Amino acid sequence: MTKTKDAMQAVANEIIDLMREHGTDWAKPWTSKGVAYNLVSGKPYRGMNSFYLGALTCARGYDHNAWATFKQWTSKGAKIRKGEKASDIFFFSMIEKDNKETGKKERFGMWRYFKVFNVAQVEGYEMPKQEKQADIVPVEFAENFVKNTGAQIRENDGRAFYHPTLDYIGMPARDTFKSATGYYSTLLHELTHWTGHETRCKRDLQNSFGSEKYAREELVAECGAALLCMSLGVEKQPTPDHAKYLNSWMQAIADDYKAIYSAMSQAQKAVDYLEGLQAEQAIAAE
Repeated sequence: MTKTKDAMQAVANEIIDLMREHGTDWAKPWTSKGVAYNLVSGKPYRGMNSFYLGALTCARGYDHNAWATFKQWTSKGAKIRKGEKASDIFFFSMIEKDNKETGKKERFGMWRYFKVFNVAQVEGYEMPKQEKQADIVPVEFAENFVKNTGAQIRENDGRAFYHPTLDYIGMPARDTFKSATGYYSTLLHELTHWTGHETRCKRDLQNSFGSEKYAREELVAECGAALLCMSLGVEKQPTPDHAKYLNSWMQAIADDYKAIYSAMSQAQKAVDYLEGLQAEQAIAAE
């Protein structure tokens, strides 16, 4: 294996450990500290990087989800504390190279990794104080977010599901959930499934219940729901039905570390699609 593959494998192994330790609640730890972001650029990390850094922030008890490379911390006048170890993040990029036989330029993709440190791992830098914001009501944000997608939702169906042929989401009555956040956490899971329709992100949804492909789509939806819960401020709730998928998820990742990266990539595309619908609604309202 190359160094990049070794690093990606190591992260995948840690995710398996998370699943083994937290069970159906495995995604909750990395949603509790907000979105992981690069302190210098201010941009949030995406997909797998968002998940992994969020999980580390929670597991290590860091107060902030702010990260940067060694060089970036140096530019801020900060130093890495003695004994602190970097964490790996990954980016997929397209490379252009000359083909010696044909003389033509060819493009191919490759993974690159970078090492980052949390603000808690450095000295000589203090996080700026944030101005107090108006009270945020996550449930209202979630309600508007779902409404702006235009997804057809039928309540009182007794169970939560997405029907790909009829293209609608079925949900139990709201009062059957222990909390409003539980309702929206479940709805955001089904909304991620909804993005897989052939007219949207076009994932293969015609899989038999209990099959390997069905389980992988469930993993995409669970990752997508976690990303959405994190960005909307909704507490991620475990989905009891997923207890039967955990072993297959862990086995799929153990067999091929790229399985979790693929799931997170598709989940991020689903989130991007849903966020794009929010932008369309905002433009329409102007």
